[in-house]
Amino acid sequence: MNEKNTAINTTLILKVIWVLLSLFFVILMASQFYIYFYNPLVIETAMLYETSETVNFKGVHIRNERLVRYGGADVVSYIHPDGSKLGRNSVVAQSYRVIEDILIQRRIDELTERVQLLESAQTMTTTDNSQLESYINQITNRHTLLLGQTVASDYGAVDSHKSEYISLQSRRRILMGDETDYNEQINLMNSEIAALRAQMSTLPRNISIDDAGYFVSVVDGYEGLLNFDKLMTISREEIENIIRQPMLDVAGDIIGKMIDGYNWRFAGLISTERANALKLFEGTTVEFRTGGSTQAVKATILRQIRIEDGMSIFIFECDVLTPEFASRRVSQFSILLDSFKGIRIPTRAVHINADGEQGVFVQRGAELVFRRIEVITIESDYFLVEDTTDITGFISLYDSVVVRGRDLYEGKIVQ
Repeated sequence: MNEKNTAINTTLILKVIWVLLSLFFVILMASQFYIYFYNPLVIETAMLYETSETVNFKGVHIRNERLVRYGGADVVSYIHPDGSKLGRNSVVAQSYRVIEDILIQRRIDELTERVQLLESAQTMTTTDNSQLESYINQITNRHTLLLGQTVASDYGAVDSHKSEYISLQSRRRILMGDETDYNEQINLMNSEIAALRAQMSTLPRNISIDDAGYFVSVVDGYEGLLNFDKLMTISREEIENIIRQPMLDVAGDIIGKMIDGYNWRFAGLISTERANALKLFEGTTVEFRTGGSTQAVKATILRQIRIEDGMSIFIFECDVLTPEFASRRVSQFSILLDSFKGIRIPTRAVHINADGEQGVFVQRGAELVFRRIEVITIESDYFLVEDTTDITGFISLYDSVVVRGRDLYEGKIVQ
């Protein structure tokens, strides 16, 4: 009896082993089929890119500034973005009793802007569709612009162009007959605005400035210590101390500052020997970028002060005042020397076709096409190539470049 039970148990174990082996074989084959047949394309948009040889240093921003004070105890909400040019007696901020009122007001402002956009779009109802092509072209241009700004992480610019893009789309829908009017949406938003205003505890109070200038909400305590007059006698120790401690304590009643004029200056330490080799002298105009910004801006070297240890203090002047320049006290500056601008292509996307031509595969609809490239420079992980947008057979800006894929060839149909 025991031998019979043992035989039965052995048979069951062998069956379980065979079932497990069969399952393993099925899973293995399925994974191989998956790997072989499922090989999706990895696509990357061809974008403009600029690379340069640079001189990098940490520098200090210097501006002529005046503090803006507010003696109230309420919560403050700013009306204008940093760097905004304002006239005398302009309202720079509003004070609210509680922070919830600020959130309600922001929602009201957002809805009011949408209502204005839709009301403006409704004026097209009496217009023939002869302007339709113009609006479609404008929408395409704005879409391309927004795409470029998004890829470049320039979200401030994206936000500034968003309303214009929505307005164009709303007008296009009216012209095409997709919408007869926006009355229903407008009425709903106006009802929400009225309900929100009823929720506010009190109306906001305006905070104004006395003199014109560029307003910045950020204060750092150096406003009375750094200006153009004091800059020409600045020392290495002062620059290094500000870089180490870019923020000082400020009084609680200060809500911002005004900058006099759009000219501003910055100072930093550069090796005297390298500066001479690169011909960085007083009066020279250079291009620079700050931090991770892609915007290149010109500045003029006002003064070079030679100091010990083979270093020099360089003082630059710039006449472009962006929100970043207006709000920062310390930045990583990059002086641009030899620069190259073109389309950036990952190294793994570049192929050689049967004619020995170098290029990339681009997805056009459901088909792959080969587009040649003209190489400017090669880095470890990418090629910088000429912007050949207007040349037939070559890569164009915003092409959908295949970065990874199997069995790529001209005319291949992809999903």
